[in-house]
Amino acid sequence: MMMHDQGLPLHLWVEACNTTVYLQNRSLYRIFGMKTPKEAFSRKRPDVSHFRIFGSSVYCHVTKDAWKKLKPTTKLGILVGYTDTPHNYRVYLLTSRRTVVHRDLKFDELKAMRVSLERELRRNFWFLRRRSLRLMQSRCMQRF
Repeated sequence: MMMHDQGLPLHLWVEACNTTVYLQNRSLYRIFGMKTPKEAFSRKRPDVSHFRIFGSSVYCHVTKDAWKKLKPTTKLGILVGYTDTPHNYRVYLLTSRRTVVHRDLKFDELKAMRVSLERELRRNFWFLRRRSLRLMQSRCMQRF
């Protein structure tokens, strides 16, 4: 669902599964007494301040030693997951089609929210349109 919501390629399904497990291990469960599985295991509450929207656009900073004259200093990528090291993220780079781990990122979460809302509105529009057509058809059939 996360991949379809953001329109990501299907070959990133492994990253989506890993991210889902990562997030579920840091989410509250009633069966554990409103604790996370990680907290129940390690007795320490996990830090969730680094959570971002899956599939959001990110701009990766290129280090100075990799700079070249007149080349861009950032790379465009897509957030596809987290690592065990805090504030390191797994990023799918669009230009090289590889998944890498980066720390210095700028997130464009508004774009991801906009894409998600537009898809949801489109889905609801078609659902409501089909429903209204069915209602009109049933009313026409009742008249005859």
